[in-house]
Amino acid sequence: MEGQIYIPNNRNLKEWILQENHNPVNIGHPEQQRILELVKRNYWWPEIKEDVKKYMQEYIKCQQNKVQHQQKSEELHLLEIPQGLWQEISINIIEPLPRSNGMDAIMVIVDKFMKMI
Repeated sequence: MEGQIYIPNNRNLKEWILQENHNPVNIGHPEQQRILELVKRNYWWPEIKEDVKKYMQEYIKCQQNKVQHQQKSEELHLLEIPQGLWQEISINIIEPLPRSNGMDAIMVIVDKFMKMI
């Protein structure tokens, strides 16, 4: 690890280095990969990835301020139960398939009441 300072197995020193690379106001709150990149510029120790990951998981502000990358889903609604056999069906067509006896598709019809195919 050329140009990097080797850090001995000293928990306090490692934690100080992680805090210095994570908490400064001028860089905001970088994500795990960014902190790892910043720390590895100057320091190295055997379990550096695991220590950065553990630090991020334990840092309460990061856990509280995580940005959600998914849209909120709508409220779930129960499907109505059909009143009898073959009143509601679903149809799926699987194509194209290799030709067999002149056919190249499969049509599947399912009764939603009994799940009968």
